[in-house]
Amino acid sequence: MVSPGQLLDNEQLLKIVPAMATLSPHLLPPLRTDAGRYRELEVLERLRDYLPDGFEVFHSVPLHTLHNGRDRYGEIDIVVLAPNGNLLLMEVKAGAVVLREGGIFKLYGQRECDVARQTMVQRAAMQNRLQQAGIHPELISCLVLPDYALGDGQVSAIPRERIVDAHGYDRMVGTVRDWLAPTQRPVDREALRRLLLNQFQVMPALDVLRDQLQGTVRQLSDGLATWVPRVETASGVVRVQATAGSGKTQLALQLLEDARATRRDALYVCFNRTLADHVRRLAPPSCEVMNYHELCVEHYRRRHGEPDFSPEGFERMGQAYLDDSDGFAARFDLLVIDEAQDLRADWVASLCRLLREDGRLYVLEDEAQRLYEQDGFELGDATVIRCSDNFRTPRVLCQLINALDLVRPPVRSMNPYDGEVPGIRTYASDEELLAATEAAVAALLARGFLPADIAVVCGRGRGSSQLLNRAGIGPWQTRRFTGEYDRDGEHRWSTGELLVESVYRYKGQSAPAVVVTEFDFETLDERARRMLFVALTRAQMAVELVLSPEAERCLAAALQESAA
Repeated sequence: MVSPGQLLDNEQLLKIVPAMATLSPHLLPPLRTDAGRYRELEVLERLRDYLPDGFEVFHSVPLHTLHNGRDRYGEIDIVVLAPNGNLLLMEVKAGAVVLREGGIFKLYGQRECDVARQTMVQRAAMQNRLQQAGIHPELISCLVLPDYALGDGQVSAIPRERIVDAHGYDRMVGTVRDWLAPTQRPVDREALRRLLLNQFQVMPALDVLRDQLQGTVRQLSDGLATWVPRVETASGVVRVQATAGSGKTQLALQLLEDARATRRDALYVCFNRTLADHVRRLAPPSCEVMNYHELCVEHYRRRHGEPDFSPEGFERMGQAYLDDSDGFAARFDLLVIDEAQDLRADWVASLCRLLREDGRLYVLEDEAQRLYEQDGFELGDATVIRCSDNFRTPRVLCQLINALDLVRPPVRSMNPYDGEVPGIRTYASDEELLAATEAAVAALLARGFLPADIAVVCGRGRGSSQLLNRAGIGPWQTRRFTGEYDRDGEHRWSTGELLVESVYRYKGQSAPAVVVTEFDFETLDERARRMLFVALTRAQMAVELVLSPEAERCLAAALQESAA
C-alpha cells in the first residue's frame, strides 16, 4: 500500500512558504524593456507577496466590447479578487502623466491616452460581463501612479481617494485590502472565479507555460555567459564556483562559441558522460567535447590497444592516461573543465598539460554538488568568481532547499515561476517503493506533464537500485542505461518513454518535472544534503518526493529546527 508522507506532509511544507496571494497566470509576461512593464511587474509582485492567502491576482486581462456596432479591444492591467468576492480593477501608469482641465493624460509617443476615460470603459465592460453572468460583486476601480506625486488641490476626473500615487505606493497593499474589505451583498465567489478563469483564459496550457518558462530562464541565466568571458586575468585561469541552475552550461557553450569565432582550439571536459553528450549536441563541431573517461578510452585505444569497458578496465585505462600525460603535447588555446568538484587533482593536472602556454583555463564547479569523495585542488593565481543565483529552480523549491539548510550560502531564487510544494510519498518495502514511484509519475501526468517531460531520479546507483534495472514502472516502459557499451564506448540504452536515471548520472541536466525517489538515509549528513540538493535542482517546474520513513523523519526534523 502506498503511504503518503506521515510526518512531512504538504501542510508542514507550506509553513516554509510565506502565505501569499495567487497569481494568474503563474508565469509573468514575456520580458520587455519599457518602464511601464517593469512597473506593472513590480506592482504584481507586491500584491502577490504581501496580500494574504485567499486573494487572487489576475493580470493582463483582455476585454472585448462592442460600441456602436464596432469591436473594441482593451486590456486591464490587474484585477484583484478578494476572499469575500469583491473585485478591484487596477490601471498602472508608470512615469510622468499630464494633468489638464481636471483630466489625467498619459503620452505614448505621439499618442495621448485619456486615463479617466480608459478606466471608465474598462469598468463598464467588466460590469457588462458580470451582469450577463448574473454575478453582482462590489466592483471598484483605481489608478496607480507609482512615479507621480499628486499635489494638494490637484483635481482629476478620477476621485483622489481612488488614486495610489508615489506618496502612497509603499502603503498600496494595505490600501487595496481596505478597499476590498466591505461586503454589501452576498456573492458566489466560486462562480465569479470560474467566470474570470474561463472568460479571460488565465490558465495557459502546460506546454505553453513550459516553453515560455524555459525561454525566460535562458534569458535570465545568460549573466555568467555574458560577463565572465570579459574578465581579464593575468594568469589566464578563471575559477567559477556557482550553484546549480546559475548558468554554468550556458557559460561553457559561450566560451566554446567564442573560441570557434576566433579560430582557437578548444576542449571541454566534464565528469558525467550524459552531460558531455548534452553539451556535445549544442557545442560548435570544431570544439572537442568529452568526459574525462572518454579521453582515457580514446588515449588507450590509440596507444595501448582495444579497451575493456569493465570497471577494472576503466581503472586500467585511467591509470595509463595519467602515466602517459607527462608526454602530452600542448594543443589547446582554451580548456573548460566542468563538474570540477568531482575530478581528482591528478586528473586536473593531466588535463592542464594539454593547454598551450598562453591558453585560457576555465574551471566550473559547485561544492554543493560534490557527490564523490575527491580531494580538492589548488590553481595558483586563479581569479575566483562566486555566484549563488539560481535561475532554473522554482521559488518554492528554493525556499525548501534553504529551509532544509542543504547548501551554504543559501541559494538566491531568481526564477519568475513560483511552482508548487512537492507531493510526498513514503515506502517501507520494494513493493511500496515501486507503487509510490508509479503514483508520483501519475500525479505529474494528471497535472498535464507528458512522459517525455518527466525524469525519475533515483538516490541509488545501478548496482543497488530497485528501479534503474526495471523494464517498466507501472504502465510506462523505462528509458535507462543498461550498463553495457558498444565497441566505441557508447552507452547502450533501453527503449522507453520514461527516463530513469541515478542522481549521480543526471547531475548537470534538468527536466520540467522530476520524481525524486529511492532516497533512503538515516541522518541528514553532508552527503545526504548534497544528493538531495542535486536531485531537487534538476526540476524546472515540479517535483514529487518518494522517501523512506527514515529520510522523511530527517527532513521533518530539519524543517522543525528551521522553523524554531
